[in-house]
Amino acid sequence: MYLCVDIGGTKTLLALLDQNGKLLHSIKFPTIDNQTKFYSVLRQQIKVNFVMSCVDVISVAMPGIVKKNKAIYLGNLSWRDFDLAQLLNQDFQKPVYIENDANLAALAEARNCTGRSLYFTFSTGIGGGVIENGYILKRFQDFEPGHNEYVYLGKKAEWEDLAAASAINKKYGKLVTEITDAADWQNIVNRMLLGIVPLTTSIKPDRIIFGGPLGLALNTYRTQLKKSLDRELPNKIARPRLMVAKYGSYSVIYGCYYYARIKQTRR
Repeated sequence: MYLCVDIGGTKTLLALLDQNGKLLHSIKFPTIDNQTKFYSVLRQQIKVNFVMSCVDVISVAMPGIVKKNKAIYLGNLSWRDFDLAQLLNQDFQKPVYIENDANLAALAEARNCTGRSLYFTFSTGIGGGVIENGYILKRFQDFEPGHNEYVYLGKKAEWEDLAAASAINKKYGKLVTEITDAADWQNIVNRMLLGIVPLTTSIKPDRIIFGGPLGLALNTYRTQLKKSLDRELPNKIARPRLMVAKYGSYSVIYGCYYYARIKQTRR
């Protein structure tokens, strides 16, 4: 059995998957912006909701930069140098594997795709991952596209402060699923293009997969995005195929599962 942990900027999702990747049970709770208090809650949630004698491995997705199975920097969370793997291993005596959340979501969504896949999650922030022929591309291991800075309406800002789902919710005072005006969607597309165009130009993906609340709404603005990409991309860069994340809000959880399977095989 695989206990998969998706730690996000606002909520944490725990899920138990069997050997075949079937989701058996899941729970979620708010992410606390204090790593000591957060771990105390996480440990309690695991003890109360899961029979750990049945669990073979724990696989964890964390935002930000992960080095040697340890979270160094966590983006929208104030945590730093969080050795969660050591804490979980001490408490539950299970192998623990940790990786960046967007890398894992990308792995789940593109593991069966040939060529190069670029994954974006437009959520509390903007994360991203690059997969080539089913594996995380090492030179993009620390890919943090949401923190790239762009000039928009004469002001410089991080991309996620302009185009993350949370930024869009704040601007319009509503969820992305509640936005219906075509002009509003073109404005949102323009904000998304700030990062999509240069990153597509440099990475040259065969496909772009969209996750997170804004990404999962792709079908609402797909035509506008296609037309804008055709206009904005250099002539030598073909427009990639645009896809919605098939696992939806569980992309990271399934990424945890596939990552743990890869790591267990290599032991």
